[in-house]
Amino acid sequence: MNGSRVALVLLGLLMATGCVERELHVESEPSGADVWIDGRLAGKTPLVEPFIFYGTRGLELRHDGCIPVRRAVPIRAPWYQIIPLDFFFEHLWPGNLKDVVEVKITLETAKEEDPDTLIERAKKWRTEAETEPAK
Repeated sequence: MNGSRVALVLLGLLMATGCVERELHVESEPSGADVWIDGRLAGKTPLVEPFIFYGTRGLELRHDGCIPVRRAVPIRAPWYQIIPLDFFFEHLWPGNLKDVVEVKITLETAKEEDPDTLIERAKKWRTEAETEPAK
């Protein structure tokens, strides 16, 4: 009787090897941009960021000399992560599944403006701000 219990426990442990890996892959052109996910600095591109929960993530990429890009990235659950299938694939499926979400963003180069033009614009705005009545 003890042998069958041990075999049953080992079979249960063998079957409970399911695993779903989730990764967000972020690439940019040019490479090396700072990546902010939901307001947290996550690293530089190319970036591989593991995640647990599905949903929309706030993504921001910043690179010197480029215009920053903000984007809401929806991360949808694949069919095997929909209730009640998710329990089976998370805990009972004998193999590993990998869910990879890829995001590729091209950053635009910021326009170089003439410093004299910027100074003149700033002076104009200051004058307008000083002469405008308070609301």
